[in-house]
Amino acid sequence: MKKILFKKNHFILMPSGILYWPDEFSLIIADLHLEKSSYFAKYGSLLPPYDSFETLTKLKENLLKLKVDKIILLGDIFHDNGAYERLERKSKLILDFITNNFYTIFVFGNHDKNINIPNTKKYSYYKIKDIIFSHQPSKLGLYEIFGHYHPKAYLKFRNKKISKNCFIVTKKKICLPAFGVYTGGIDVQNKVFDEFLESKRDYYLIDEKNIFKFGSNQLQSKF
Repeated sequence: MKKILFKKNHFILMPSGILYWPDEFSLIIADLHLEKSSYFAKYGSLLPPYDSFETLTKLKENLLKLKVDKIILLGDIFHDNGAYERLERKSKLILDFITNNFYTIFVFGNHDKNINIPNTKKYSYYKIKDIIFSHQPSKLGLYEIFGHYHPKAYLKFRNKKISKNCFIVTKKKICLPAFGVYTGGIDVQNKVFDEFLESKRDYYLIDEKNIFKFGSNQLQSKF
């Protein structure tokens, strides 16, 4: 884990892709994309149908390791608006345990903006201590924590190019990695990030139980 200071608040970056805010006892995650496999199955693309159960199990395990009162879900928690109804019973039981035992903020994403999840508070964005929690960032100079882009960093290690999901941290923005087990990613060198991030950026690559900090000059492009 890595501790950072963001707008005079201490946050902890977790190797799981979780952002933990200890002073607020809050856990922040983005982009679970639950039921992605069942969505693609409807169109003939077969993926192993375990993504929701594995993702929710990972979330529950992390919740029980930390002191958490509140969960802030930053959108695309479900892959589509009908995904909640497709959850298998064992996955729904885990989700019900989470929403029944933790105050749950549900910020709508572009994939699940018309979904209704029981025992959650719904927002287009959520604000606390002048920090905005949203699915996608604005292009304004606001302090924002968001997801959506599934940032992935590439680097060379022992003459091999490897990729890892990562956090991107600047003075005013934190972009979270995707938390779901079936999610792709966008190369952090992609120019799309220049539209809303300051030029000085730190990248925190996550690797199972570890997290590593890199600067822009240490990364490779995807191609």
